[in-house]
Amino acid sequence: MSKPALRYLALGFLLSAIVLAGYRSFLYDPQLTSKETEVVETKKPDKEELTYKEKYEVLLAETEVAELTKENPESKDSSIETKPEEDSEEFKETKATIVVNNGDPGSVAVQQIKNQGIIKDSTEFQNFLEENNYISLIRPGTYELSSEMDFQKIANILMNR
Repeated sequence: MSKPALRYLALGFLLSAIVLAGYRSFLYDPQLTSKETEVVETKKPDKEELTYKEKYEVLLAETEVAELTKENPESKDSSIETKPEEDSEEFKETKATIVVNNGDPGSVAVQQIKNQGIIKDSTEFQNFLEENNYISLIRPGTYELSSEMDFQKIANILMNR
């Protein structure tokens, strides 16, 4: 290669480096890497936030019980509506309204269902949801559930399917 060709090549490299440095300094907008995104997503709530959420859930439950008591003052246990299918049958069907708020984890919904008497074992239902990858698909809303429903039917209702 001749001397003038090498000079033009070096000049081209220098010019390219200057253009890239200018772009990086003035126009480049760095994006979050996957490591930084994971750190943001895996942040756990501190104890104060957890206690706030627990207090809110207790207050919400008390409010619902008070509203149900006003609606039906004759009922001894107003948080659970019971309707027998037949008088001769020993098993009574339990119907309840479950409220899943936006941002509530699936475990809150499972605990509400257990507290309302729809299911007997919350751990068993929680394991069912996790094994079938339904736990993250539970949608916020108000749901009418019955103790006659099996786990699959309850899960389908909670997922709006």
